[in-house]
Amino acid sequence: MGRAEVQKRVFLTPLVLLLLCTPLLAQSRPVAIQGGMLIDGTGRPPVDDAVVVFQDGRIREVGRRGEVSLPQGAEVIDAKGKTILPGLIDGHCHYRDWMGEVYLAYGVLTCPNISNNPADWIIAQREGQRNGTIRGPRVWAAGNVIDGPPPQGRGGLRRQRTSIIVETEEEARKGVRDLVAKGVDGIKLFERLTPQAAKAAAEESHRLGKPVIGHTLDIFAAAANGYQSVEHSWSVLYTSIQDPKKKSELDFARMTGKVNTAEVHTHMEPEVFDRLIKVMLEKDVHWSPTWATWFRGLSPRAAEMKRREIALLKDPRLRYLPPYILKGVERHFAMYETASPEKRAQYLDGYRKVQEWVRRFIAAGGKMHLGSDPNSVLPGYAVHVEFELAAEAGISAAQAIRSASSSVAEAWRKAKDYGSLEKGKVADVVVVRGDPLKDISATQQVEMVFMDGKAIDISFHADYKNPIPRPIADRP
Repeated sequence: MGRAEVQKRVFLTPLVLLLLCTPLLAQSRPVAIQGGMLIDGTGRPPVDDAVVVFQDGRIREVGRRGEVSLPQGAEVIDAKGKTILPGLIDGHCHYRDWMGEVYLAYGVLTCPNISNNPADWIIAQREGQRNGTIRGPRVWAAGNVIDGPPPQGRGGLRRQRTSIIVETEEEARKGVRDLVAKGVDGIKLFERLTPQAAKAAAEESHRLGKPVIGHTLDIFAAAANGYQSVEHSWSVLYTSIQDPKKKSELDFARMTGKVNTAEVHTHMEPEVFDRLIKVMLEKDVHWSPTWATWFRGLSPRAAEMKRREIALLKDPRLRYLPPYILKGVERHFAMYETASPEKRAQYLDGYRKVQEWVRRFIAAGGKMHLGSDPNSVLPGYAVHVEFELAAEAGISAAQAIRSASSSVAEAWRKAKDYGSLEKGKVADVVVVRGDPLKDISATQQVEMVFMDGKAIDISFHADYKNPIPRPIADRP
């Protein structure tokens, strides 16, 4: 059942109505969710018949029923037959002003924005959510990306009007300092930086206590520079290619649209995987596949995904969505549906290499981030599609949930408070119907969401509006 269908059947228990209507009570009176299966976001095995107790925005106790005492006077929510998850964190968030309630509806309560947003605007979004004037997810802000000029003869590749373009080491350091002075939570670096500028920017970020998230064509260099996370499956693709000329030609072909991102993955060289994994684990470099936005049309569930997404995007309560989302979804599935047998085989070859990399990376202890990257998929919802692709690659539900919760919080240096359902952490709690161990798509059946310990509205509203519009155009 898709989200659009589920929303027609949403009901609120008297307790949840009480919590929604009386926020002071939700903060002062303990709440206990009990009887459901717990997947806590740490990667540990699920716990049956679990109890989660929270009060004043923090988790007080977590464990199995009978091992956790319920506080006197606690409001008790029966979660039998349901699953208790941590509030999800989008591992690759490109935040826009229209996205807020879509994130909440899918239990994605934190957006670590790494899109090329103006720093002032994304910080205003962060503060507006904190003070209650903006209904949306918690924002961790990276602001404008820092990038280098395009390679000689490739001026057409630089279209990002908000990028901070630097050429020297000092310009790179200054770009970081300026963003930190504005109040960003992290720094996003792009792959066109020279090696010297990238190193200088990463050093300055770390000196100022900020994590570095980056695009790169060379993960070995990113690891040496201390990047906390590298983005996209094609970062592994290009790093694995040993011939510099071939790498450059493929990069140019992809950037200019001569080959698309899905098919270029057929050039991955798996014989490099083990060496790359070793370095990433030694340097604790996380990685984000962003595979839903490119590969879900190859899933065995593709027909169901298409039906579900189009129904969701045509929900009249979501009429405020920009038209390019629906067009992008239709175009994505059509690309695979109309491909020749030879082209589809090429797509599948690249996708299977990505799956092989994921299995080997996770089995070795690598930390993955699952997230939206909403090029042709609805943000927030896309996190759950990434769960489905992870399951198809052989990744456990516990590991998938970890990849959109504690792993992301660790990279952003926020794990002390966020990312898992553990005693003392912020009470971001999601209850879903069903069992993700039997069918990972159960994570989409969101029934209740608590953010900072408060029950929140997860329904769609046709009149949803962000009070601080993004000052530049979204996508063409």
